[in-house]
Amino acid sequence: MSEEAAAKTVGRGVLFIGFAKVFFMLSGSVQRFLLAAIVPSAADLGDFGTVNSFLNIPNNTVVQGTIQGVSKLTAEDDARAGAVQRAGLRLGAGLGLLIALLLFVGAPIIADLYKTPRLSLYFRIAAVIPLAYAIYAVFIGSANGLRRFSTQSGFDVTFSTMKTILLLALAFVWGVGGAFVGFAAAAVAIVIIASRVMQLPTSGEPFPMRRITAFMGTVVIYTAVLNYTLNADTLLLRLVALSAPGMTATAAATMTGIYEALRTFALLPYQMLLVVTFVIFPLVSRATFAEDRDATRSYVSQTMRYAIILAGLMGIVLAARPSALFGTIYKAEYQSGAAALPILATAHCCLALLSVACSILNAAGRATASLALMIMTAAIVSAGIAIIVPRAEPGAPMLVAAASATAIATASGLVAALIVLRTRLGAMPPPATMARVTLALVAGVIAARLVPGHGKIVGFAVMALTAFTYVAVLVVTREFGAEDRAKLARMLRRG
Repeated sequence: MSEEAAAKTVGRGVLFIGFAKVFFMLSGSVQRFLLAAIVPSAADLGDFGTVNSFLNIPNNTVVQGTIQGVSKLTAEDDARAGAVQRAGLRLGAGLGLLIALLLFVGAPIIADLYKTPRLSLYFRIAAVIPLAYAIYAVFIGSANGLRRFSTQSGFDVTFSTMKTILLLALAFVWGVGGAFVGFAAAAVAIVIIASRVMQLPTSGEPFPMRRITAFMGTVVIYTAVLNYTLNADTLLLRLVALSAPGMTATAAATMTGIYEALRTFALLPYQMLLVVTFVIFPLVSRATFAEDRDATRSYVSQTMRYAIILAGLMGIVLAARPSALFGTIYKAEYQSGAAALPILATAHCCLALLSVACSILNAAGRATASLALMIMTAAIVSAGIAIIVPRAEPGAPMLVAAASATAIATASGLVAALIVLRTRLGAMPPPATMARVTLALVAGVIAARLVPGHGKIVGFAVMALTAFTYVAVLVVTREFGAEDRAKLARMLRRG
């Protein structure tokens, strides 16, 4: 693939999937913001957050592992797309059914662990979701591997819309239980739609199941550890809080609800950068399959460069004046979470970049290295929360402690990942980029500190000034200059 053709392919992928992921991110934020207003208390939001965070581990593990496995094997040879899809459906349906049954049967045990019996019903309602996700992910993987980015983005937008409407409407009628009924209904509906749109030809020899299983084996374990890392702070925070003197189950649920509100903002950089992994994965897979080392190095270097720039922008905006964000969106009972937002935003920016780096390694057939990196990060998160959180006072200090433990772990994982990219693939983000982004971040922080006053209007003005300062420094230092603008124009040009 020529540089111009690759640029156009990346551009179309960024355009379509980028729009879908932004839509997904915004609709997901709307879901959580409005859900916080619909449910009676922060404790109810804490119940939703606990069940949802628990579900995110099998859901996202199956989705990400299946998409990457099906996409990689499809991208290597388009002629085998139908056979790969059929093999993926058999594997996905079996895996999804197993997870659904385990959740349904184990729901009372999990509820007892959190000393909250009502969680059992919520887990059983939501048990159908992993089964639907496991099947849906196969169709997404086929679309991604065939570079049908517009189709892939259409699925994401449709599902996000249905999920938002059904989840919120049924939550209004039946609280947290209704929210999960709506979630499950949307998941089943998108499977039916995707199965009709992405029905590929069935002729040809069956694809060897062992090839998908062999590739997905390590990737699935990796994504399980990744999603544990992504959700560990919520799940472990509630467990640790329950062990604190005088802490009741309701108080622990309330603190979890406040932390869930905090995560709604902090997760935005991670969700935004998912688009990078979806677009770069089939391109790196094809380049490494063809043993094109120059193309691989170029993809890695430029992908990490732009990911760092984007993560820095989102992180500095979230950290500038968190009290303004919380004061505008949430009820007064959630305000204690604002102090932890800059720390948790930093943590998830690091995790987003770590995820991009590991996705590149997976696409290049280095899944074992990705797994090792994520296991290390997950271990540090778990140990950090177990050690730091119990030493903090209940309330805001515990939220800050959980965010700090997460930040230490993800920053450590990111540094290690950059070293692995350099040693295994011979590429990493340009040092000049990292220096200029650091300079832009420092300038943004200084700009935020120079503005006096408080309140929502001043807060949003500070965030706008911080973003402007960050971008201005990158432009002045020529980190994002005329060549980048011309390249972006070529990428987004169709035809």
